[in-house]
Amino acid sequence: MTVRETLDFSGRCLGVGTRYDMLEELSRRELAAGIKPDPEIDAFMKATAMEGQETSLVTDYILKVWSHFVWNHFLW
Repeated sequence: MTVRETLDFSGRCLGVGTRYDMLEELSRRELAAGIKPDPEIDAFMKATAMEGQETSLVTDYILKVWSHFVWNHFLW
């Protein structure tokens, strides 16, 4: 398995149910309090809570940060 496949598999095993439930509760409380969430943060939270994707946004972000770290610390 590649690193991406391993991270995606781990994410599927852990599931996104808790994050999705928390996001629903947060949205409900924001609506009740009249709070308008920041559009960028709201979009990121919804993208990371989605299930059924072949690869996740979190996996892509982890790999991008990791590759920058490896490039800057070991290849220069």
